[in-house]
Amino acid sequence: TMANLIKKLDSEIYSQYSMEKYRDGAYAKNNKHIGTEKPDFQFEKPVFKKRKELELLKKISELSDDHIAKQFVLMRKIPKEYHGELYYADDFREFVENTRPDKSENLKNDKRLIIPFFDENKELFAYQGRALNSKEQMRYITIILNENKQKIYGLDKLDPNKHIYVTEGPIDSMFIDNCVAYAGSTLSKVDFSDTDKCTFIYDNERRNKELLKQIEKTIDNGYKVVLWPDDIKEKDINDMILSGKTKDQIQTIIKNNTYQGNMAKMKFATWRKVNV
Repeated sequence: TMANLIKKLDSEIYSQYSMEKYRDGAYAKNNKHIGTEKPDFQFEKPVFKKRKELELLKKISELSDDHIAKQFVLMRKIPKEYHGELYYADDFREFVENTRPDKSENLKNDKRLIIPFFDENKELFAYQGRALNSKEQMRYITIILNENKQKIYGLDKLDPNKHIYVTEGPIDSMFIDNCVAYAGSTLSKVDFSDTDKCTFIYDNERRNKELLKQIEKTIDNGYKVVLWPDDIKEKDINDMILSGKTKDQIQTIIKNNTYQGNMAKMKFATWRKVNV
């Protein structure tokens, strides 16, 4: 079919073509009939302007309180100002098929919270699907739309003139001022030129050997790191919020437990040996 030909030649053009058909109501549920009609699509090499992928979805703020996605957001106590920036995909595989078809083959048709990633110019370059089913093995799936971008969430809100905080996950970053998140497990790869103005906040998992290596590397690179005190039992910032701690309390804990340089190395040597 025409659609399959386009898909083979250029996945970006196919993404635009699929969205056009989807919006026109010609997108078949089983994806088998796309392109059987003569398309009125203009074949231009796509550039990364402000993307329209999210127009296919509903914002969390538009959903009723009893909706599965809205319930998840409320349950996790995600700040209300983010409800209009998060989306719901009833069929994640279908959504990926319409935005990055070459990444959809092995995905499930499950329900997911969609967390968009925008760059400094507020252009969409990636999104993360968070499973709403607690039994789903792949809890987070990140789809990159522009391979030239690092997987950093929150760049559109970041003030580079203020102190920068970096967490592992986007949801954790929503509770900290001027915070971004690296959508993966290798925070040490994130590059900020001024090491004195950047603090890395890792999850509170001292038994995770891979995480310990990352913390050590971040310290060696000269950045500030948070080493959670022994009385903090929660795994991450969102869990701390759910346990009853306020945003101000958590930011105070972060401020009082931030280390850098030789002090960080000495503190880390004892911190990592404490069983929690």
